[in-house]
Amino acid sequence: MVSNATTLETLDIAISNIEGPISNVEWGKLCNLQDLYLTQNKLNGDISRVVEGLSNCSNTTLEFLGLAGNRLTGQFPNSLGHLKNLRILGISFNQISGTIPTSIEQLSRLEILDLGQSQLKGALPESIFNLTELTQLFLATNDWEGNLSQNDFARLYQLKFLAISCGERFSVNLSSEWIPPFSLTYIEIRKCAFGSKLPTWLKTQKQLHTNILSNGSVSDSIPPWLWTMCSQLQFPDLSDNEIGGNLPRLVNFPSSQIWTADFYSSYSDGVVVDLSSNSFHGLLPLWPNVTHLNLANNLFSGLSPINIGHVMTKLQVLDLSGNTFTGSIPYSITRVKQLMRLDLSDNHFSGKIPDWWADLLSRNNLFGELPKSLSNCKSLLTLDIGENKISGTIPEWFGESLLSLQKLSMTENMIGGHIPPTLCQLFGLQILDLSHNNLTGRIPEDIGSMQQLETLDLSSNHLSGSIPLSMTSITTLSYLNLSYNNLGGPIPSKKQFGTFTNPSSFECNPKLCGKPLITDCSPPRKRDLKKIEEEEDDDERLWF
Repeated sequence: MVSNATTLETLDIAISNIEGPISNVEWGKLCNLQDLYLTQNKLNGDISRVVEGLSNCSNTTLEFLGLAGNRLTGQFPNSLGHLKNLRILGISFNQISGTIPTSIEQLSRLEILDLGQSQLKGALPESIFNLTELTQLFLATNDWEGNLSQNDFARLYQLKFLAISCGERFSVNLSSEWIPPFSLTYIEIRKCAFGSKLPTWLKTQKQLHTNILSNGSVSDSIPPWLWTMCSQLQFPDLSDNEIGGNLPRLVNFPSSQIWTADFYSSYSDGVVVDLSSNSFHGLLPLWPNVTHLNLANNLFSGLSPINIGHVMTKLQVLDLSGNTFTGSIPYSITRVKQLMRLDLSDNHFSGKIPDWWADLLSRNNLFGELPKSLSNCKSLLTLDIGENKISGTIPEWFGESLLSLQKLSMTENMIGGHIPPTLCQLFGLQILDLSHNNLTGRIPEDIGSMQQLETLDLSSNHLSGSIPLSMTSITTLSYLNLSYNNLGGPIPSKKQFGTFTNPSSFECNPKLCGKPLITDCSPPRKRDLKKIEEEEDDDERLWF
């Protein structure tokens, strides 16, 4: 139907969940097309079919080609250069491979070139850096070869957005004293070695709102001039470096959104700070305007500030996991009404679980029973309380209130009682880990109704009875561990259970039999039965 719309100038079906091969359309008939928006769908097929079809038009009018976020494969044909009116080319987040054709130099009007997050390889054509109208250049996460220097960027006067990442065969060498010809608002450089210090040329970028310098081997503390720049930074990201020192207690981050996202990206409307996986230590900073704060995997210690909820009232995401915080969890966190994600796992928090608790608190020393107030968390996706000292039973209301759960981990606690049948009502659950507890009784017969399960671990409990046949219908199940229980009877062999060939999934259940265990489930022969009966009679007489 689209192929017949030969006068069509704009086709916008982005973010529409459309799937199928892109070759279904006769692109060569759409010679009046100026704007093609197909981003964020489920389209597949060879990208060359689109490019070659559109480039066959005698007078190509196409200005916008947006194919990002699909499942496209293939390579760019050399006919890409025929689309001479193209101003925007976006193909990120696909599986497009091969090299960039040299004909790209003919796209002299190109303003946005987005080739990130694909499978492109080889050297970057020098002609890309002669496209002087470029305002946005995204080259991150591909398999490039060679190296770039500051001289390659000398003609990109209009550049505002730059994203690039290094690799084993690709490097970017920029002198710390370099004065760029452009004034960026967005910079993303990943896995490129800067040396021990942050490059001082960043100071020249007066309009910068996003600064991502991740995995750059920086080890010195953050210089004062960068904290001064934070008044304009909405997305500072220095994660995965080796930066140490204390963080300042007061940083003047912007109080409101100061920019809008580019044509295909979506960002938070607040201040996002990611300093995870470094060597920061000292006290936890309190930055009022920050909405997303990630300080995971650092060296912070001591008590968390009791007034955190009074100061950081805009918080939506807080990740303090992988540190050594001690003491109780501050009650003031309950004042943060917009909090969507809280990760305090892998710390040294102690004390009774607060009644308001509703998120990730694994690997601590928390004790007590699960509070009923948790049932109010209707939209909770992940509940991980593993490796604590939680007691009591699994509440019946889990399967009635937490219907959005995708992951439930309660491993290594002191939880007893039965597995409630209502738990099987968590139809969206993908991971269920109840291992290393004190559960007694049978596995619920309706466990097969959890059709999204990918991981099921019930090992190291006291479960008895047979393995429910309904489990064989869970076709998504890829990991199963029922070991170290008191289960009995034959192990199912049909459907999904035919894939579980490792005996360790079922070992140490004395009454279980059948493959992959060596215990045979076949009944004994009549002669063997008579012998067994005689031996039992002898035992009875001896006892008498």
